[in-house]
Amino acid sequence: MKKTEAIPEVKRHQHIVLCGDNINAVSILRSLGEVGLRPTVILIDEGHIPIVSKCRYVGKLIVTKSFDESLSALLQMVDRQCPPFVYTSDDNHQSLLDLHYDELKGGFYFFNAGEQGRVTYFMDKNNICQAAQECGFTIANSEVLVPGQLPQHLHYPVITKTLNPYEEGWKRDVGIYHDPESLAEAYKQMVSKSLLVQEYVEKKNELSMQGFSIDGGQIVYLPFKRQYFRFTDSAYGSYCYYRTYQDDDLDAMIVRLLRKIGFTGNFEIEFLEKKDGSLVFLEINFRHALSNYASTVGGINLPYEWAKATLLHSVDGLHPTRDYFTALNEPKDFNTYVKTGKISLFKWLKDFFGADSHYLWNKHDPKPFFSFYLGKFNRKRRK
Repeated sequence: MKKTEAIPEVKRHQHIVLCGDNINAVSILRSLGEVGLRPTVILIDEGHIPIVSKCRYVGKLIVTKSFDESLSALLQMVDRQCPPFVYTSDDNHQSLLDLHYDELKGGFYFFNAGEQGRVTYFMDKNNICQAAQECGFTIANSEVLVPGQLPQHLHYPVITKTLNPYEEGWKRDVGIYHDPESLAEAYKQMVSKSLLVQEYVEKKNELSMQGFSIDGGQIVYLPFKRQYFRFTDSAYGSYCYYRTYQDDDLDAMIVRLLRKIGFTGNFEIEFLEKKDGSLVFLEINFRHALSNYASTVGGINLPYEWAKATLLHSVDGLHPTRDYFTALNEPKDFNTYVKTGKISLFKWLKDFFGADSHYLWNKHDPKPFFSFYLGKFNRKRRK
């Protein structure tokens, strides 16, 4: 992979990663680090195994105990003459910025939709699905329910999801249910205050695109589509491949949706591919996706290119260096497929060494990988 240096216009700005201790934040740091940027990291301490602090590309590290403390640390770096760029690793931090848009605007470049609270509004799965339908996308039939309520107009099987990605049950309350009895029983263990219940779509594959939007959707750049070698019925896959693509009709609907929202920043848009090849819209993540570093391997450094395009108001001359490449989420993939016996260790190791990029492992920045697995080992030993 050819290394380049950030242009002077980008380098003169401060770069800040507002994050939790997660793989996504490490990926953002690696992408920025490979063009010579050393971001300030505002890291909330949630008791996770340390990986962000081990990354070689951290410039200055600020550790906080709460989201309010992280926001206070960020506000101390405001610069209206040369606004810092702020990158978020998760929905909680993105919503934090969105809900303080009025305080931050003009002093930072950050992902936003032009008014306070608007990004958070569209993080709601029901709201974003309705907006997507208005822009021409197909969505699954759904109802918004509280645990205990059974759907009145849906056909089984159904899948349950939290309305918002930052709610307590966003992982544990996801499930597929084939009849009212199994759904009613599952409700007893759920913690979400409300749910989006959708008719389950039998999928051929999953499809997503990662890119960036500037000037409220006036310029949108989407270099690759991503699909999976393997996946489960109710969760995204963990071993994927990227291809360059051209689909003018799909791109036009995506641009229409981003302009409707007024979104500026990095994002990921997700679909289910049905057996007949048609697409069903799922959601937009208004932040960097977990696999964002893979695009850097493909020649498009999404965090850096968003910053550059923000300043230059152009994506002229921006082209991928690879037409096809692969990425492996090694912690999730190992747990999902090797530990459960779905694939052999030999097959998994072959995939690991054959992948073009990894979510955690990086030969130029190996310490987060070793810290993660050493931490896992020590926690098991203490138990």
